[in-house]
Amino acid sequence: MVHAGEGAREDGVLVTGAGAIEVRPDVVLVELGAQAEAEDVQVAVREAGEGLGRARAVLLAAGVAPSDLRTTTTSTWVEHGHDGTGPQRFVARLGVRARLRGAVLGDLDDAGALVQEALAAAGATARLDSTRFALADPAHAAAEAREAAFADARSKSEQLARLAGRSLGPVAAVVEGGGEYPAPLRAMAARADAFSAALPIDAGEEVVAATVTVRWHWAP
Repeated sequence: MVHAGEGAREDGVLVTGAGAIEVRPDVVLVELGAQAEAEDVQVAVREAGEGLGRARAVLLAAGVAPSDLRTTTTSTWVEHGHDGTGPQRFVARLGVRARLRGAVLGDLDDAGALVQEALAAAGATARLDSTRFALADPAHAAAEAREAAFADARSKSEQLARLAGRSLGPVAAVVEGGGEYPAPLRAMAARADAFSAALPIDAGEEVVAATVTVRWHWAP
């Protein structure tokens, strides 16, 4: 976006610059669950709790810190079969969100094997709700993207100044646009037995982008 300014307060050039950098995610967030049903609600809750407990134990044994595990779901409900006329069954659902850090695993591409192991430990109660990648320090990547965006704005402004036969003066104003971050990669909830083979989780690379709009005055 380029606007030629006129008037004492609007002299100069207004340019929007864009910058983007590619970064490799170093954190994967996994939401695991355990679901059990029984004729007694306490039995359902106990079985779900035991399944989730086994999954948590696998994650902790692999080096995941207790502070990187957080309870997400604790619920129970009643089901009466598909047509609503069957015998009453209580269903218990428990969930936990695990933050798997590359610094702990060594390589996020190995996260799939750990998730698979946790699901296997939970047995028939296990559920995989979602996975998504993230950055442990998004501020650092965002700062680099802003620097690239500002450099792009300056390059455009210098070109326009040459075309106009002018020189750039001091910066009058800077407005940051919205940054773009990696979108979550989500998986549909599934039973543990749906993952009989290894569970692929590839970190790949993501793009962090930023825009800045800068106004330069003309040099006297």
